[in-house]
Order: sequence, then C-alpha cells, then structure tokens
Amino acid sequence: MQQGTRAQLLACVSIIGLTLPAWGQEEPSAQEPYVLDGVVVTARFKAESTQDIGASVAAISDEDIERLGIRDFDDISRLVAGVQNVKSQQNANNIAIRGVVDSKPDALYSTSSLYSIFLDEVSVAAPGLQRDFSSVDLNRVEIIRGPQPTLFGEGAVGGVVRYFTNDPYLDGSTVTGYARGQVESITDGGIAYSGENATSLIFAPGKAGLRVSGFYRKDEGFIDNPAEGEDVNDFDSIGGRAVLLARPTDQLELRLSAFLMRDEMGESSQVDPGSDPEDLIFSASPLSGVYKDDFDLYSGRITYDAGPLSVTSITGHYERTNSESRFSASNTFGLAPFFASDTPGTTIDSTTFQTVDREQSQFSQELRFVSDFEGPLNFTGGLYYRDKDIEERATLDCAGCAPVTSPSSRFLLDQFTTTNSEQYSGFIDGTYSITDRFRVIAGARYIDDTVSVKLVTNNVINLNPRFDGGGNIIPWTESDPLGFASPIDILVGAGFGDEFEFKLSKTLPRIGVEFDVNDDMLIYASAAEGTRNGGIGQAVAALTTSGGDPAVFYDNLSYDADEVVTLEGGIKATWLGGALTTNAGIFQTRFKDTQILVMLPASNVVNGPDQDIIGLEFETAYRFSDTLSGFLNATLLDTEFKGNYATTNTLPPGASSPFYDLKSGNEAPQAPSLSFSTGYTYARPLNDTWQITSSGVFQYVGERYSDVQNYRSSELDPLEILNLRLGLESDRWSASLFATNLLNDVEAVRVDANVLAQSVGPDGVLDSAPISVSVNRPRSFGLSLSLRY
Repeated sequence: MQQGTRAQLLACVSIIGLTLPAWGQEEPSAQEPYVLDGVVVTARFKAESTQDIGASVAAISDEDIERLGIRDFDDISRLVAGVQNVKSQQNANNIAIRGVVDSKPDALYSTSSLYSIFLDEVSVAAPGLQRDFSSVDLNRVEIIRGPQPTLFGEGAVGGVVRYFTNDPYLDGSTVTGYARGQVESITDGGIAYSGENATSLIFAPGKAGLRVSGFYRKDEGFIDNPAEGEDVNDFDSIGGRAVLLARPTDQLELRLSAFLMRDEMGESSQVDPGSDPEDLIFSASPLSGVYKDDFDLYSGRITYDAGPLSVTSITGHYERTNSESRFSASNTFGLAPFFASDTPGTTIDSTTFQTVDREQSQFSQELRFVSDFEGPLNFTGGLYYRDKDIEERATLDCAGCAPVTSPSSRFLLDQFTTTNSEQYSGFIDGTYSITDRFRVIAGARYIDDTVSVKLVTNNVINLNPRFDGGGNIIPWTESDPLGFASPIDILVGAGFGDEFEFKLSKTLPRIGVEFDVNDDMLIYASAAEGTRNGGIGQAVAALTTSGGDPAVFYDNLSYDADEVVTLEGGIKATWLGGALTTNAGIFQTRFKDTQILVMLPASNVVNGPDQDIIGLEFETAYRFSDTLSGFLNATLLDTEFKGNYATTNTLPPGASSPFYDLKSGNEAPQAPSLSFSTGYTYARPLNDTWQITSSGVFQYVGERYSDVQNYRSSELDPLEILNLRLGLESDRWSASLFATNLLNDVEAVRVDANVLAQSVGPDGVLDSAPISVSVNRPRSFGLSLSLRY
C-alpha cells in the first residue's frame, strides 16, 4: 500500500465515527478556567504537578489546546516563557529556548539537534529545522527548558519538547468521540479550512480499547508572486492515527500506535527584500517552490508496575521523507557578480534553484526503570539504543550558467551523502530525601554516539573568487569558463578517503537540590551539561579556503561537537489558597564551541566562539473568580559571543577583503532581550446547558538579530501578536469565533544577508544587503464548530 494511501485510510476510518450514535458523553466537555498548577506532567517519568518539580517545566493541556486554538509550535511558543520560534514555512521551525538556538538550521549534513523532540516518547528530532506534528487529539505538550541530559539524552542540549497523544477510553460508553471543523479567511490571502475527528471504542471494559483519529487541513496561503499568481505559499496536510491500549491485569499495560502524515507545501513565506513586509509580494522568483514532508511513526510501549518498581519498554520506528525544490535567492544574487558574457549587452542568467531530497529511517529502543520505594532514596534508570540512517541529495540548478561552466552544466552542485548515527546510552537519576522537605537529585547519562558519513557524490563549481589589483572581482565568461572540482577525488587521492566518523563518548551529569519551604513553596537549584555531535560541512566551502592543501581541506571539512553548561535556580509558589501561582527562575549558560554557519562565500559549518547567556524567567497565573483566569509569562535575556570568527579567502596581493562572519560581543540570533505573553480565559454559564467562553493571548517579542553576524539589515523589529476567541458551548456542542494576529502586525521574522555585499557604516556597524526576507502570517478571522458524542 502506498504511504499516501495509508494516511488517507487512517483519516477516513476515523471520520466514520461521525456516523455513529451519540451513546456517551465521556469526551472532554466545557472546562474550568485555566490554572497554571493544574497540569500533571511526566517530566521525570512519573505523574507530578509542574509545581512539584525542581526544574523549568511548562505544560499545555488538551483543554488549553482546544480553548486557545493551538495548531502548531508557533502557537505553543506564544504561551511558554523563554521559548521563541521562527517559522519561515510550514514544518520549518527554528526553535530557540533561553537564547540557545541553532544558527545553522538550513545547513546540509547537520547530524544532531539542539533539542530533543519526542512524540509518544519516541525521538523524532531532526537536525536543524523541526517539523510540526499536528495538535489534533493531543493529550498535552510538555516543554522542559535547559539541558536535560540524564533522562532525555544527548540531543537535549537546550531543552526538550514532548508531544503526547490521547489514549482510548476504557471506561464508560462503548463509543465516544468528537468532531471539529474550522474555516478562516486570511487578510490579503486565501481561505484556510480543516476538519478532524477522533473516536474511542471499548472492546473490553477496563481492559482494551482502540482510538482512531484523522484530520485534513488546507491553507491557501497569503504570499503573491506576480509571475505565478496569488497565495503561492499554500499548504495541504492529511493524517491519521490509531492507538490500541490493553490492560490485561492491574500491573500490565500494552500500548501500540501508528501515526502517519502527508504534507505538501508551496513557496515559503518570503517577501521581496527592501519592500514593506505587509505588501506580501515575492516577485524575485520566476517559479514557486514545491515541498513535500511525509512521516510514519510506529511505536509500542509495555509497562509492568510491580509497586515499588515499574519497568517500561518503548520501541519506535520512525520514517521521514522530505523534499524541496525552490528558488535560491542567496545563490541567484550571490553568484551574479562572478559571471559575465563575452557578448556586449548580454547577461548571464544566474537564476538558481535548489533541490534537496532527504530520507530518514530510525529505530529506537528504550528500557526504563522507575522506583517508588518508601525509603528516602528513589531512582530512574535505563538503557537506550538508536540507529538512524539518512540519505541526502542536493543540487543547484542554474540553466543560464551552463555557457560559463566547463564542462558545460546546468548543475553547479551535485551532492549525495549517506549518514548513519548509532547511539548506545545508559542513565541513572536518583533522588535522596535528606529530610521531608529537602532533597538532593543527581544523575548522569553515558553516551556512545557514532556518526558515520560517506560522501558518495560531490561535484561542485570551483568558485574561488578572483580579484584584480583594485580588489574587484574578475568574472568568468564563455571564453574563460569556470571549472568544476571533485572534492572526493582530492580526498581519496591524498589518502584521506571519502568516509568520516565522529565519535562522542561522554558522561553528561546533572545535579540539583529541592527544598519545600512549606506546602505551597518550592525552591530549587541545578547544574547540567548537554552536547551534540560533530559532522561534515560543505565540501566546496572547505575546498575554497584550503589554499590547495588537501590536509587543510580535510581539516576544514568537518566540525566538532559543541556543548551547553547551565546553572539555574528558581522558586515556585502558590498563594491565596491556590488562586495565585508565581514561578521565577534565573539561569546562566555557557554555550561552548558553538556550531555556526559562515560564508566563504559558499556556506560552511565551523566551531565558532563560545556564548554567554544570562536570563530571568517569570510565570504567573491568577484565578480572579470562578469564571475568569489570567496569566503573564516574561523572559529577560542577555546573550554575547565571547570571541571573533573571521574567514578570509586565499586572495592575490592587493585584495584584502575578509568575510567577517562574527565579532566578539555579537548577540545570539533570535534572542530578544525582552519577550512576554499574557492572556485570559473566561467561562460563564448562561443556563443549565450552555455557557459563554472567551480567551485571548497577547505576545510581544522584542528586537533581535536574525544571524550571528548582527548585520544592521538583519535587526528585526518587535513583533506583537494578539489572538482572541469568543464561543458558546454545552456538554455536546461548541462554536467559536476567533481572530489570529488581530493587530495584523506583519514583520520580518528572518533575514538572510549577502555576505559578498558587506559594508561598514561610519559608526562602525557591519551591514549587508538582504537577499531573502521571511514574514509571519497576517490577520485571519474564523469560525470553529465542535461536536462531542
């Protein structure tokens, strides 16, 4: 059966639930107002309130997801202190938590993520940009800020994001479920609509049940391309999920699940550089891009609870295939100065399209032990294995460049790389209660992670800039064409071979203390270390800066692991009988040997200088009355690179134009000094059946830079997002009117600059002409209808 057919089948099976009688009302109905300390999480693999955990943990419940209209990680980031997200396209989330962000999210051949992403406790993180996994039928989302090495492994450098889907109901009516439909109109864009359904069936009361859910989403987009038409950044997504839950005894539980999604996307959310972002026009591309992103996740969890000790086995198989073919602004405009025609009045068309195809297949197995002893000592420990294979092919198609290349070719780059990542790890995390109120927590995870990279094909143009005596670029022409290089041939010829191995064998510690001042106040402090493995960069960039020396080329080709060490402390408290909750935390992070993207002028990944990050988080929630609750979350950040990183090509005498990549004192990208969100939920009964509901969220993201160079052109204006909802609901029906980005604040959220067009202003500030600008989604108005059965 084809993958797309399987996804459609799961979606269709779940929609059958719409025709079933309304035999029960066990699905969630009208909810009480939001209270921060009401969410139970499993951040330490046991059920606890967020207020009882000595760590910076945030949780979003299924009630919050429905009440606040959460659709993707962008919406999640608006609710959680210290979390930022840049979404330049669907399924392209560049996550930043507490100022720790991947400055190379689009780089080819990245091997590891800064964040551990789990879906039903199976790792689904990708190097660089993270995809969305749909908010349909989710039970909750947990976000743990800061390094979490002991329980969540090597990838949890900056934090952890955990998605949990709903289980089948095993008690109550035989069939229960819900159906929901939504439609919205996007300002200066098209229509977006979606439908979803989840049905839970009981096979044996209290013993076994099945839950199936499916959804379809269509978003017509909002970016216009005069050459292509209106709303070219459209999005289609279809998916389905099935969960089988069995409890043959009180001690034994078996959970099997399958989750499939199929996504197709149009152009990214780019606008013309230098234009007003609100114009929503992208005219530079002669042809809109095409993107696909599909995944299958199959998982099995077996838990045996023997009372003082529970044992859990989690097995996962994850497959993801994503491809993109898009206009490359950076190459189109970056290559233009290097090409010219011998014929007067004739120009070389350097319009370039980048195509990338990736296939990922991953198997993982975890065995976990959690104690529940009556004595002062308890522990969580386990063993973990993961085997991941990635195949990645990338090409740069420039048909107009063929006349000035030798041999004549429209492909300026043709690369095919295979990567295998195999990891073994063991972990132990113990809690010792010195008194009834004072606890010491210590743990470590030993990681043996091996990344093996093979360069199968790597043919690239030999773009080493040539300059005349005045420092001006000498272009290539039909009579003086640019040649190709085969980095693989150079490596093999020098005896280095075409295979690389990166081995990370390290013990990652975490230690902390918790003190209950009283039943309503917790003080905590901790220290932890996280790391991610190294990998292979761009061969053409490494070759360009080698000066023709194969040994230098070999050294430049790879980059090493980087790591994060964080110290933090905080206080969590509830007041006024639980009506008021206040959490405050302070942290200091040293980001060592940061993996950054530099331009040589081709892009490459290197280990740059360290970063220092200091921050303060504040979260509060208050129940004003039985009908009204509100919250305020805020983060203050100060980030700074602690050294320079400048690269210089091999230039002839008289040409001294280094490519300044990073200067000491630069801020980390996507790290505003101030960000906050505030909101409310309201629910007031009208009679015994109906109640009126309302919710709102306002997010402010302050000024920040889009890149490590801190170009003046990449300084982003503050972003202010206001979302409002007004609804009417009963135990069975609900209807909501909503507005997203009600202020219609459309701003640049990512700016890529042309490193070849750098300049330094009179004030000494570095600048560069922008070559691509991505914006956020404009205002939309919509209607949502739900039925519980």
